[in-house]
Amino acid sequence: MKKLLLTMLLVLTSTLLPAQFMRSYNRNIASLQMVVNDEAFKPAVITLGSDDEINFSFDELSHTYHRYTYRITHCNADWTQSELDAIDYLDGFNDRPIEDWENSVNTTRLYTNYQFRLPNDDVRLKVSGNYKVEIFDDESESEQPVAMFAFAVLERRVNVAARISGNTDIDTNRSHQQLSFDVHYGNYNIMMPATDIKPVVYQNRRLDNCVSGLKPTYMTGHSLQYVHNERLIFRGGNEYRRFELTDPYAPGQNVDKVEYFEPYFHAELYADKLRPTHTTSRDENGRYFINTLQGYGSAIEADYAAVHFTLNAPYSDDGDYYLCGDFNGNFFTPANRLEYDTSERCYRTVQMLKLGLYNYHYLWVPRGGNRGFTARSEGDFYNTENEYLIMIYHRDFGGRYDKLVGMLQLNYELEKN
Repeated sequence: MKKLLLTMLLVLTSTLLPAQFMRSYNRNIASLQMVVNDEAFKPAVITLGSDDEINFSFDELSHTYHRYTYRITHCNADWTQSELDAIDYLDGFNDRPIEDWENSVNTTRLYTNYQFRLPNDDVRLKVSGNYKVEIFDDESESEQPVAMFAFAVLERRVNVAARISGNTDIDTNRSHQQLSFDVHYGNYNIMMPATDIKPVVYQNRRLDNCVSGLKPTYMTGHSLQYVHNERLIFRGGNEYRRFELTDPYAPGQNVDKVEYFEPYFHAELYADKLRPTHTTSRDENGRYFINTLQGYGSAIEADYAAVHFTLNAPYSDDGDYYLCGDFNGNFFTPANRLEYDTSERCYRTVQMLKLGLYNYHYLWVPRGGNRGFTARSEGDFYNTENEYLIMIYHRDFGGRYDKLVGMLQLNYELEKN
């Protein structure tokens, strides 16, 4: 059984391009984080020409130094590479080394923490839009990146106003939430607003159910209205489950027990059940935060633990459950898929995670599908507190890239009040 668990921990994830998220392509790269201006709840968006900074960090699970470099690429609204050359969007040079690194201290799982910021003295960003930052190991024979971060740069030219309601076009205060929004562009010159404006909408930073390719319902004066659009009806889901483990010698919230089996700590969470009713417990909408009560600096003193998740649910052969949250980018990969334990009649997975507080969901993905659903495991409820991010892109007539010209982050619970 222990060999099986360790094998599950070492599954290498497949590659996908995320939006405003982090992705590890190597089993030894963990705990990716991207924080704007040291404010954990802000989206990964900085304003062009401002003093905003994004801090990027990750762990390599050893004390062996690696010469990592980062490469910045400008992308279109759909995250395909734009037509711009590096000289068009960078003031500085690509393939810069990551020089800020520290070995972990007093941890059973050895790791090295690497960090860098953008913009910095070597590199500044010249245009708005989407960007990806790929991390390469200069000492590796592979030409593939070991990790990737994706973020955006904003030049605000339009204003966005939005509303969320549990009274939707398909049900009333039951399972869904409907988003409506207006884009006010005033004197900003847009040749064909209905087609040149490209909105993209995310719910809790999930990628599988994000919405793009929207067309306005109405055009009035200098504004576009996106209302009564069925594509803007989102399943409500439920509040995120959460656990907290900040001390390997003392189980925290939702942790049944912590034991040390050579060579790692193992944390057994209380078994989760299917949720037929709405939960009112506090959550952070899928985020995670590194923290430890040991030592003084969490970045290099927080240990790792093999965290055991259990979902009591009947076996079904028409799809799979995936463990999802910001800590794994909400990706449906073999490493995040739960395996059914026939002897215990439950689903299980083990994840090697750094000490801290974690939000998570179990998402059901039908066989052959690429979208996760909350109904089977978490339930769908209109009154769930969810976070929405609206991104507005614009491409000039004859332009070679999509500008990010507007953005709005809003919370359904705050909107209700």
